[in-house]
Amino acid sequence: ELQMTFPTKRKCVSKTSEQEFSKVPSFNFASNISADSVFKAANQGLPKFDKKVEPVSKKTVTRRPLSRYQLETELKNKNQLVETLKQQVARSELRELKKENERLVHEVEKLKQIQETCMMILERRNIGPVTGSNIEEEKETQACREKTTMLTKKVIEELKLFCHTVAEEKEMLETAMAKWKSAQEEQQHALEKQSYIHAQIKEWKAILEGLGKLLTM
Repeated sequence: ELQMTFPTKRKCVSKTSEQEFSKVPSFNFASNISADSVFKAANQGLPKFDKKVEPVSKKTVTRRPLSRYQLETELKNKNQLVETLKQQVARSELRELKKENERLVHEVEKLKQIQETCMMILERRNIGPVTGSNIEEEKETQACREKTTMLTKKVIEELKLFCHTVAEEKEMLETAMAKWKSAQEEQQHALEKQSYIHAQIKEWKAILEGLGKLLTM
């Protein structure tokens, strides 16, 4: 009989609680009514319990060690600063790479046009470069070759310089990342050391309190 009546009691309680919840009026928190009055009005419609929830004392919240909080805040700020610097360096490198790529593509197009012009001259005149039957055409062809060679050398030198610059920037970025990791490890060690010191202080305080009690006995 006890097993049969127990679930019915639970159903009755749930129904009454649902009815009481439905009776709670809706409150607009954007109005001038304070939050305490709203919670009091809402709690009047809820079923009362024998156990009272003790409010959390504010002293326990404010007794956190300030130096540890400062170290954690500083570490978070450094992490955010490094992430921002990484994003800025990546964006600047990407912009430089795009500009360099566009310039190199433009230079390659120039080289292709010069090459096509030279090939058209040779095909139109039907003259071999070794025969030298026409001096003027040979000079024009030679000028095209020299210009093409100069542009090619210039592009190659600029590519080498660009690769060297990218390697230096990469090395600088790796050095900065290594320093950041070292600083992060030092911060972590400092936090661990501080936690250990706080634990020791608590133990010593407990020992002193015990000795004080023994002395008062």
